[in-house]
Amino acid sequence: MNYLGLDIGGTELKAGLVDADGQILRSETRPAQARNLAGLIDTIGELLVSVSGDAAPVALGVGVPGLISPDRDEVDFAPNLTILNGARIGALLGEKTGLPVVVRNDADLNAWGEFKAGAGQGTSHMLCLTVGTGLGSGLIVDQQLYTGTSGYGTEAGHIVVDPDGRACGCGGRGCLETVVSATGIVATAREGVDNGKETSLRAVLEETGGRLTSKMVLDAAVAGDRFAASVYTSVGRFLGIACSSLINLLNLDMIVIGGGVSAAGRYLLDPAIEEAKSRTYRHTFDSCQIVSAKIGSNAGIVGAALYAAQHSS
Repeated sequence: MNYLGLDIGGTELKAGLVDADGQILRSETRPAQARNLAGLIDTIGELLVSVSGDAAPVALGVGVPGLISPDRDEVDFAPNLTILNGARIGALLGEKTGLPVVVRNDADLNAWGEFKAGAGQGTSHMLCLTVGTGLGSGLIVDQQLYTGTSGYGTEAGHIVVDPDGRACGCGGRGCLETVVSATGIVATAREGVDNGKETSLRAVLEETGGRLTSKMVLDAAVAGDRFAASVYTSVGRFLGIACSSLINLLNLDMIVIGGGVSAAGRYLLDPAIEEAKSRTYRHTFDSCQIVSAKIGSNAGIVGAALYAAQHSS
């Protein structure tokens, strides 16, 4: 049997037709541009029809970038796609497609995808950190997705690592996400440029009219820019500090690092692993691998489809 997975992002919609083994048979991506909820639902409906083709999927899993109510249907808060706030997205897409629909937080489904078909296969206690524009996380405990009392659990991106640190989009200050994310990398790099650090990034900013991305910082690091490399080392250290706390707290088998920023590879992972090792009980660290995601950017649609396969009624 085949299943549909839908990953709703702040800027794009990604959908895939997935088989029971987690193999993507067909996938498409479209801009998440809509003035209202009805327009978004129509766009999603068209995308799902196109992805389904002549197949007959039996269920739809949906990942949403926000908090989902305990009944897994209504979106309580989607900060990057506010037209979803208050929407009963499962019911709306069920009416549109005629399929049973399961709705979860997108980072939770990223974790489920890596657990079922990616780097986390065979583990029992796994955390997936998705480092992109922000920092999402999903937790597997005893081979089950853990979401907490109200369904809002495992927001590792909002662990406070600096009480006097940067303002966070959640309304708090000093959250891990403010440093370990594409946004945090750019902020750290800009601070260094403003403070007179010797770096090729100053010329990059001049050439781009002030635009800077985490990829530009990584490119500079790979090209030998010591300051740019130090930015990733700093970000990796904060990531390692968080990993050490989570390993000590949860005694995990594995932490999977995914998301666009994870493409930095050793520039991010090496300092993270070194820092985590120095701050973690030796025996618990030895029991936990810190690895790069296997499925990568498609983990959301794979996880959504496989979660729907197991949990749709």
